Amino acid sequence: MSSLQYFSAKYIVEDSTHLHKDSVLIVQGDLIKDIVHIESLPEKKPKNFNELGEVIISPGFTNAHSHVALNSVKGLGYGSASALYDVMWGIEPALDDDLVYKLSLLGMMDAISSGTTSINDHYFFADSVAKACETIGMRGFIGHTIMTEYGPWTGNEQISLAKSFNKNWKNSKIVHPIVAPHETSTVSPKVLKELSDYALENDLLTHIHLAQTQKEMEYIKSNFKTSPIKHAYNLGILNEKVIAAHCNVIEDGDLELLAESKAFPVFCPTTHGIAGKPMNTNFLSELNIDWGIGTDCSGGNDDYDMLEEMRTALVLNNSVAKKNFIKPKEVFRKASEENIKRISGGVFSGKLSKNQKADFITLLINTPRMLPLHDVVNNIVMCASSKEINDVYIDGKCVLKNSEFQQIDEQEVLEDGMNALNKIFVKTGFDKKISEGDFL
Repeated sequence: MSSLQYFSAKYIVEDSTHLHKDSVLIVQGDLIKDIVHIESLPEKKPKNFNELGEVIISPGFTNAHSHVALNSVKGLGYGSASALYDVMWGIEPALDDDLVYKLSLLGMMDAISSGTTSINDHYFFADSVAKACETIGMRGFIGHTIMTEYGPWTGNEQISLAKSFNKNWKNSKIVHPIVAPHETSTVSPKVLKELSDYALENDLLTHIHLAQTQKEMEYIKSNFKTSPIKHAYNLGILNEKVIAAHCNVIEDGDLELLAESKAFPVFCPTTHGIAGKPMNTNFLSELNIDWGIGTDCSGGNDDYDMLEEMRTALVLNNSVAKKNFIKPKEVFRKASEENIKRISGGVFSGKLSKNQKADFITLLINTPRMLPLHDVVNNIVMCASSKEINDVYIDGKCVLKNSEFQQIDEQEVLEDGMNALNKIFVKTGFDKKISEGDFL
């Protein structure tokens, strides 16, 4: 039996509605055993007692839609070039296993530093993303991106790679394979249906971009005389085990069908806000759809900070709300609980409750951003930044301690990431394009 670890803190957030003061989180192996008041422990502290002091212990956040290796194009998606079709797809043909591994570590450092313990990541060379998860200690719901019609990497080989990935990683403790068709215009109807059947037969979640660009809308309209969401609905590939990122380029009747299907739409607030086309979270709430939150990636959003995304989600939703206003605790629930509950198919709750996974973070209290502290969860959402994230534990293991990574050499990862980036830019000519102002 695994030995116990004890973590005492000023506050422990069990979930969005339960707060413990002057308490101790007890962890056994990779699971939460209990939360008890400090006075219930004997005067002589038990072995493995960690007195953390003036901090908040909180559930970690789950990023419901990410591409951590796409940090390579930071700052390049705001000019006249298309962030997706010119910038991202412009560099992706130059990728290989080693480059994706090194860039994934760089993106994961950003995510962990801002309190994220799990990512739902959709990318090429998924094996490399998964290996990066193991190296740094991050929980990953990982899918190998599949395209058949057009895009940087297409063809039946990508389907084979995806299925091999799912088979090879199915027994990992922190990497959870998923099925990842790219979107409705880049994957043929035949393959979309085959992948949906494959996912259901193997009890896997499906993670897809859906109704994310005008180009996708025009392609589906031209070829199938309908919208991307209606196309997916008509194919029978939408269900409660589908994570549908974006869902923001729509027509009348789309969101009603999404609600009927019970798929999980993911709002990427910064990406959507910058593009001027936010997902209609207010109407989704009217339809009783519980939507999630993700960061997306560079080109649309240049960091993987879920603290920022929670605030932006609240602001964008409420700025156009008539009655479906949301509050900080609701956004916290989405980021810490609902995201991982849906992405894990109900296996994980995201709460620091008995027998749940020991994925948690600590936040410093005595900082200018956090004081005064009248409401712990409200302050986490509205005030905290990556500077307040002090420790991160994933699967019961320490990944970040006193803001320092425990399982990697931070400087080495930074240097390797920049060297990988330089190789990609030379190979694709992006170094010259940047110097010549092509992305202004």
